[in-house]
Amino acid sequence: MIGIVAAGILAAAAIELEGLPATIVLLAPFVALLILIVWMRPWSRPKAPRQKAEALRAIPAADVPLPVAEKAEPVDWAGRIATAEAARDHGALAGHFLAFARAEIAEGRTEQAAGYLRSSVRAAAKARDAAVQAEARFELAEIARAAGDLTTACEHWQMARALFHEQKSEARLGETERLMRQHGCPTDWVLNDF
Repeated sequence: MIGIVAAGILAAAAIELEGLPATIVLLAPFVALLILIVWMRPWSRPKAPRQKAEALRAIPAADVPLPVAEKAEPVDWAGRIATAEAARDHGALAGHFLAFARAEIAEGRTEQAAGYLRSSVRAAAKARDAAVQAEARFELAEIARAAGDLTTACEHWQMARALFHEQKSEARLGETERLMRQHGCPTDWVLNDF
């Protein structure tokens, strides 16, 4: 190893460089070192400016306005349903039952929601409202899936799929078919409406 270094020194001493070539030869080790340092440096995302974080910390908590939660007026679903029943308006009844069921689902009351969804399906069938019936079937499938009853979920998804197809609702049809594939539902069942 020492012999190679000595030979390199003798060769450099024998060759006389001036001007730009001499500058390049003298700077080459420094450039190689700089490239090595940059190459070995771990890359990370630039950090947020410290000034912005300090400015946010400088605002006292009492001066920060808190967002005011808008409280929605509670909907009298029972009153709306009773009015639609009295008027024998099956279309409105189907929509009210569906909306009421979704509100119950949001509150975690799935048993009550399932009953309202079944009522929505019946009213939608009488009103010949395939869109509401499809949505109610889809929600029933989701409740059944969450309860671990994939057979019932697949049945409701299949009926919802047929209704979405009838309505030419491509997005909902695709979503329903995706769920059916994901959960291994058969696609060739012959079902009766129930």
